[in-house]
Amino acid sequence: MRRPIPAPEIPDDPRAPRPPAAPSTGTPARIWLVRHAEVHDDWQDRAYGGLDVPLSEDGVAQTIELAARFGELPIASVASSHLMRALLMGRTIAENTRAPLAIEPRLREVSRGEWQGLPTAEFRARWAADAENFLADPWIWKGHGGESSADMFERAWPVVRTLAAHARGRDVVLTSHFNLIRSIVTGALGLSGHASFAFRIDTAHACLLVDDGRSWSVPVQNVTDPRQFRAT
Repeated sequence: MRRPIPAPEIPDDPRAPRPPAAPSTGTPARIWLVRHAEVHDDWQDRAYGGLDVPLSEDGVAQTIELAARFGELPIASVASSHLMRALLMGRTIAENTRAPLAIEPRLREVSRGEWQGLPTAEFRARWAADAENFLADPWIWKGHGGESSADMFERAWPVVRTLAAHARGRDVVLTSHFNLIRSIVTGALGLSGHASFAFRIDTAHACLLVDDGRSWSVPVQNVTDPRQFRAT
């Protein structure tokens, strides 16, 4: 079973810096942000980040199950990270919905730089040692020499806007990774560091990002059955 790296505890300080909320596209859009399923046991206790690691057997089964539920929804298009754990989800949803699939390297997981692949305990220790710098502005911090949340949002947001343009009254799907999805939600809504790292989306779960033509919102998060939240 997946053993996630605990999220850092960030004070809920209204004076803390936060990104500005992303502007609306000006047209209604519903975008399902879907996290890949459980990874192989060999990687459970490592901060694998942007490495291309495989799914477990359970993860493959979880992917098939969630994709089948999306198959009952009218999906206009699917975009997926090119990393295998997310790409299987994207391909299977596209097959079940008969929607076109775009494979997007811009939707890959965060690069953890020099810390990528470290055992979880060592990763956490290095993170704690740089806590002062991290807490000063979690949105732009990249003390490991890799990517910040802001970097991920900058590369992924054009994909989100393209998906929104393709929606035309139907749902669209983006299959990716925890930190990439967290960064999309943070930048879309202009969340504080506290709210950003309090956001959760478990493996083989989804959240719904909505543009009502004026602003972005996330009315549904961390769900396993999108059929309960059909567009009306």
